[in-house]
Parts: sequence; structure tokens; C-alpha cells
Amino acid sequence: MRRKVRSTAIPTEFARTVKNSLQKESRRMPPPDRYNTGYNFGVGGAVVKDGHLLLVRRASRRGRGNWQIPGGFVEQNETMELAVVREVEEEAGVTATVQGVLGIRNRYDEEGGNSTYVVMLLSPKSGEPTPDMTEVDMAEYFSLAEIQALEQISPINVEVAKRALAQNHRLLCAQTVEQAGRGTYTLFIG
Repeated sequence: MRRKVRSTAIPTEFARTVKNSLQKESRRMPPPDRYNTGYNFGVGGAVVKDGHLLLVRRASRRGRGNWQIPGGFVEQNETMELAVVREVEEEAGVTATVQGVLGIRNRYDEEGGNSTYVVMLLSPKSGEPTPDMTEVDMAEYFSLAEIQALEQISPINVEVAKRALAQNHRLLCAQTVEQAGRGTYTLFIG
């Protein structure tokens, strides 16, 4: 008696489709495991030049196609000021100087844990908006009216734009403080 044996080999075209899908999915770049501690600390850079705010358009991760201020995670070996300057330069090609803290967003949810995001106001020193073509595919300055007309922008980024472009925005400004036996730290105070 002969037994019928089914082939378990995956057809070549199907295998190719799965491989391509997985490669596309991997470009979304979920946060690396080192950030999945239940507590995330990120920064965003509101770079203002001549009454226009620098925005980047996400090309990877969640939010693909959305416009937002440049930003990302603070690494363990850097201050939030260094992190925001690094992120702005990496994502948008603009070298900038921190002016102060514009706002802080905090949230907690079961999936992402506790997340704090500090929005800092920056002034550009050099460079024109140039996307890194990995995390972002576009970078440019926008007026408030142009920002409000964008279809793919989150309410938090519209609010940041209103505050950053307002003539009377209030900042928490950096003050370096020496503490005996413990070195220096930066206090952001209004």
C-alpha cells in the first residue's frame, strides 16, 4: 500500500513574498530592546527659523508619513540637551542650539509603560533641512498656517507649533548648578 506524501516545501513565489514582507516590516524599526524598560525618555526639537518650524516626515516605524518635530530617545550616556541636538542633526541635517524647555508630555499605558517626552526650543546654527532618508524622508520649515493645513500631523505637534511660533512663549531655561561632592547638573527653571 502506497502512502500519499504531501510536499511541505514552500513554493518559491510564496517564500519570496513572505521574505519581502518581513523586510518591509523590519524597516518600521520598533524601539530597540534596550529602551523597553517600562520607562522611556525621549526628546523633541522645536527648531524655529524666521517664524517657521522645522518638521520631518517619518519614513519608518509607527507613524510612517506623519509630520512631526525631529526627536527620539535619550541615550544612557547623554543629557537631554545633547540628545535633542543629536536627533535634530541626525534626522534633519540642521545643527542647532538649545534655548530651553518648551513643554513636557507624559503618558502611561499598559503596552508602552511610562513615557516622558521633553520638547525643547532650539535655534538653528547651520545646515539646511536634509532628511536622513532612513528614519525620515522629508525635512523642511513650515509656517503655522502650513502646519495647520497638513493632513498627516498629530494634535500634539500642532500644539507644539502654536507654542514654538508664538511671540510670547514661556521657556524653562537651563541653569548649571554645582553641588558639593556630586558635580554639576542642569536645572531647567522658569
